[in-house]
This record gives sequence, structure tokens and C-alpha cells, in this order.
Amino acid sequence: MNRLPKHITIKHLNAFVAVAQESSFTHAAARLFQTQSSVTTLIRQIETALGAELFSRTSRKVLLTALGQEFLPRVMRLLADFEGVIDDAVRYGALERGRVGIAAAPSAITELIAPAAAAYVERYPGIRLYLRDDDSGNIQRLVGSGEFDFGLTSRWADAPNLHFAPLLEDQFGALYRTDDPDITPSRNGTLLWKTLAGRKLVGVVEQTGIMALLRSRADIPIEAAAPFYEASSTTSQAALVQSGLGIALMPALAAHRVMQPGLRFTPLARPVVMRTLHIITPRDITPTPAAQAFMQAILAHTGKARLPAGCRRL
Repeated sequence: MNRLPKHITIKHLNAFVAVAQESSFTHAAARLFQTQSSVTTLIRQIETALGAELFSRTSRKVLLTALGQEFLPRVMRLLADFEGVIDDAVRYGALERGRVGIAAAPSAITELIAPAAAAYVERYPGIRLYLRDDDSGNIQRLVGSGEFDFGLTSRWADAPNLHFAPLLEDQFGALYRTDDPDITPSRNGTLLWKTLAGRKLVGVVEQTGIMALLRSRADIPIEAAAPFYEASSTTSQAALVQSGLGIALMPALAAHRVMQPGLRFTPLARPVVMRTLHIITPRDITPTPAAQAFMQAILAHTGKARLPAGCRRL
């Protein structure tokens, strides 16, 4: 019958290995910074627990018995594994190893996360990063399920299992071709929402925070909440605008990311509509040290970065 001997500790095993390697209780005690009597006691205790002798003692030498010779390599492997586990845990807490998964809106990755990551990995080179761009609905699900450490996007829907920490807000505006004859910004550099009435608009799919926000506003043209064209991302929106299919509605940070020659972005006014980007974390799970450090890196970068016009830190 297999039985686990009681009262055998790491201290006992270290003493056994030291005596086996030194072939001397005196030398083993000096190596372990213990008295010879304490090492002798440890060996006696482990032999009593095993019910067999590990050493053959003579007046000149301490030699391993047959059991001791079989026991030694196994104990050394066990101690090496134990030390490796402890070392890995210490390195994890010291941010020398680990992994951080971030799901975010494409504009947040381009404008905020990627620049923050450059400083982060220089300080913590042993941490691996996994970035995924997605829409707000999927980001909330991925963070809520624990597949990613945190998210950075606008709120898609209320979620009691998630915590939303506001990071910045940016103003909605219109992205249009510079040669559009029907759009003329006012002297203060804005457009009125009512000028979009009757125009074909290019929107994004339903699960984005952008559409969730636009559909919650009853004070803007109906076309904003029910665009004629739909795209899967702001990049696709910009491509359709570039092709002359219509005007895209998007926040300033997203417009800055997709801007290209021949396009112009103008903030919309009366009313001013703002999107808020949040750092999203599970409400009941404490982020890992590596994830907490990366969130701090994002906050530090956002605090000093030169943000596009229409963006404001929170």
C-alpha cells in the first residue's frame, strides 16, 4: 500500500542532499549554515519516517545505502522543480515574466496602446503582449469571460460584471471628401448635424460602441442611427467615403487613425456628441501585476500624449 511519510519537509530533503554530496555531516552542516547535531537530527527523522536507512555510517565516511542511491536523483529533481516553481512565481510578481491580453478598439490600439507598449516592454522585456482589435460588444464579452485581461473601448451595453474606468472622450464628426460640394464648415470649424439630413451616411456594424451611442440620441438626424451603408470598421468606412459613396460619422480619435489624402474630418455641433473610451476590467477579478502595470503605462502615455483635435483626457 502506498503511503506518504509524515513530517518530511524541504528542509529534510536539503539536508539529505547535502550529506550525500559532501559524504560528511560536518561539511554538510557548514554548507547549510547549521550545526552538525541539527543535520544529524534531520537525517534521523527522515530515515525514521521512511522506515529505512539512507546512509551507511563509518568512522571515516558517510556513504549512501542502496536506497539512498536510488533516492538521491529523485530528491534532486524534486528540489529543482520546487525551486523552479518558486523562481517562476517570484519572477511573475516582479514582472520578469508573464502575459497580458488586451482587446481594444482599433483607434485605441493605434493611438494609445501601441505607443504605451513601446515604453512598457522596454521596462518589462519578459512580459509578452497579445493585442486584439474588435468591436465594443465582443470586447466586453472577451473581458467578461476572462479571455483578456482588460479592454479599451467605448461602452456598448451595461454589464454588471465589468468595471468601466473613463480614460478620454472624443467628439463625433463627419468624414467626407474634400471635393464634396455640399459641405461647408462654419467659421468656427464645425458642421451642424442638420446639414446631414437627406445625405447617404456610412455607418459601422451594430455591435460597435459608436452605433450604440448614435442610436441612443434622439436629437440627431435619423440617418445617423440608420445609415444607408454599413462597414465592419472605421477603416472600411473611410474606404467607402474615399470612393464617393457617402459621409461617415466617427469620433475624432478614429478619424485621425484613418485619415488619408482627399479626406477631411470636421466636428459636428448642435448638439455636440462625445464618445467616452473606458478601460474595462472584470469587476470581481484583480488584474495581474503585469496587466496593472500596462494599464498604468496607458494612463501615463495618455496623460502626456499630444491628442488629436476633438479629444480630451478624463
